[in-house]
Amino acid sequence: MKNIKLPISKMVLTAMLFLATMAYQPVHSQITFDDDVDDEVPGAPIDGLLGLGLAAGAYYGIRKLKRNK
Repeated sequence: MKNIKLPISKMVLTAMLFLATMAYQPVHSQITFDDDVDDEVPGAPIDGLLGLGLAAGAYYGIRKLKRNK
């Protein structure tokens, strides 16, 4: 990037927007259950097609990267 010159007002506005979005973080409290509630989640099975999908996605991504060069 060649010397990008922004007016001071744009830099200040950007900094204020960034600080405002970082300062406003909603507070979420931890959800608690009564002692008689079973709050354990059973594990989800991983399907065999997950590996096939990852391999196909990797192949497609590599092919697309090689075409762009």
